[in-house]
Amino acid sequence: MRPRSQGARRVGQDPPAEYTVRRAVTAEDLAGARAVVLHTAEADLGYGYQPQWHWDLDRLVETYVDNPRQAMFVAVDPDGEVVSTAAIRVGGPNVPPHPAELDRRYADRPAVAQLLRVATLPRHRRAGLGRRLVAACQRFVRADGGFRVIYLHTNTRVPAAEPFWRSLPVVEVRDDRGDRGDPRFATVHFELPLDARIG
Repeated sequence: MRPRSQGARRVGQDPPAEYTVRRAVTAEDLAGARAVVLHTAEADLGYGYQPQWHWDLDRLVETYVDNPRQAMFVAVDPDGEVVSTAAIRVGGPNVPPHPAELDRRYADRPAVAQLLRVATLPRHRRAGLGRRLVAACQRFVRADGGFRVIYLHTNTRVPAAEPFWRSLPVVEVRDDRGDRGDPRFATVHFELPLDARIG
């Protein structure tokens, strides 16, 4: 294995050409995506693996390969390591725990693409990978032809999560930060228009 490129990790640089963004279909890419998401759940969110939320990570091929309307995308570094992920699944947020208002808004589930599993390993952050992966997801949704909206939500307790999403052309749908529910969450819900330019 050749030495890692140190330049690829400098904060604030444009994403180097050696990062590859692709759809995850191989066992290696899917396992790498799972590891990145679970690292984020533990290190950034503090609660680690939760089977009721992370069931898709136990059925990656069924969820993101066999279903033509769903996909996992990964960014891979020069050594072939998956370092960042994003995914698309059909349908809006689960209600509960999210408010019933969202269930009504996204009642036509086949027309809703949910953007989720957006995660990057710490040493590869601020290299533009999240933006590139979101753009890949948006292109996938557009090509499907059956979706009318991309939905996502974020936990604003995670450092830099809210600023990242607000740097994109998203539209805020609902702010649940005053909710007295689970104290681990301060959720804001967004939509990303299909025709928005991510850049």
